[in-house]
Amino acid sequence: MSDSTAPLGQAKYQVRLDWGRAGAERILTGAHVVVLVDALQFTTAVVLAAEQGTETALADARGDASGIAAALAGRDVVVLAASLRNRTAVAERILALQEERGERVVVAIVAAGERTRAGADAARDGELRFAIEDQLVAGAVVDALVGVGIDHTSPEAAVASAAFEGLRHAATHLIGASGSAMELTGADPGLRADVRLATQRDVTRVVPELRDGVFRA
Repeated sequence: MSDSTAPLGQAKYQVRLDWGRAGAERILTGAHVVVLVDALQFTTAVVLAAEQGTETALADARGDASGIAAALAGRDVVVLAASLRNRTAVAERILALQEERGERVVVAIVAAGERTRAGADAARDGELRFAIEDQLVAGAVVDALVGVGIDHTSPEAAVASAAFEGLRHAATHLIGASGSAMELTGADPGLRADVRLATQRDVTRVVPELRDGVFRA
């Protein structure tokens, strides 16, 4: 658990944002809800499965985002899977949780990022990489939270929100044209349809929540 006085903990803010598993630990102190974002892979797949009435078990999942979720399992926090598809529904679920609690709910948004893959610089293979698609979708979630009145955002969350707000009309194109999308579709052209699904905004009301090692709506 991170020290609530740590300079990178964003402890005085209601809405926080950081990257990867280490980032999740940094901003977890005092949080009631963790919103996990992996725009082109895990969380969008979880949302799509929930739309079809299917659960997603962490035991069957791979990747950093599922590892972050597994690390959060058993913590005293609500863990939600967010994508561009359900970002407003996620914000409204958090507002409902806040109303149920009768007190301010602290939200930690964790962008999973991506891992570099073997290439010219093999020494950097596996390093956590900033991913614009996760930045935009995390910012879209912050934007939706601000829209429902949960707006005491950290600088990190505010910058992500501003990026989405300024680029909202281009977000679909930018995510689809990102290096991550190109890498995915280059390895498997059949994933182009999945990328298109990941770029659709506010098309579902499902909000998968992690319970007993399983994301279910």
